[in-house]
Amino acid sequence: MDSQKLAVILPGTGYTKDKPLLYYASTIAMKKGYEIINVGYDKFFEGVNYRNKDEMDAVTGKAYQYAAKRLDEIDFSQYETVVFIGKSFGTIVGTTYASEHNLDIKQVWYTPVMEAYEKAIGEIVAFMGDKDPIANVDDAHRKAKEKEIPLHVYPDANHSLATGDALIDIDTLKSVMTITNEFIE
Repeated sequence: MDSQKLAVILPGTGYTKDKPLLYYASTIAMKKGYEIINVGYDKFFEGVNYRNKDEMDAVTGKAYQYAAKRLDEIDFSQYETVVFIGKSFGTIVGTTYASEHNLDIKQVWYTPVMEAYEKAIGEIVAFMGDKDPIANVDDAHRKAKEKEIPLHVYPDANHSLATGDALIDIDTLKSVMTITNEFIE
């Protein structure tokens, strides 16, 4: 594809590119003329105990190395605009890679984990639920304010931005995608 714009999709550990947030973000980017590259590393997380910190640290390190190797294959200089769209663990992958390579990019963070804020670089917009068991909403507000990252928080929503009420979740998804659409040029 001869696009001047690139969107890199960076999923979470159990949240693939085919789930609503990443699927619709990709659709928005494609409609705006972005070339889409999906970086998948979910194979590393199969059978992992998510509550075991040592096990997760070891696996996330391997998954990041795999993702970084894939990203190293991209010539970012050939694009006028690059956006990383990450979900959960994907927010760490994107911001770590961008900061290590000093990339001037935009980032969309769906339910970021707190470690992502430490290496935040570029223009970022973030979304989370106030019932997210992975990231504390007060800590996220504080970090987002420090880093000047607009953070959109949805009431009663979990780490997938879901509440269990389909109609509320559809409204949330519409809100998230509307903001994403405005953020991605």
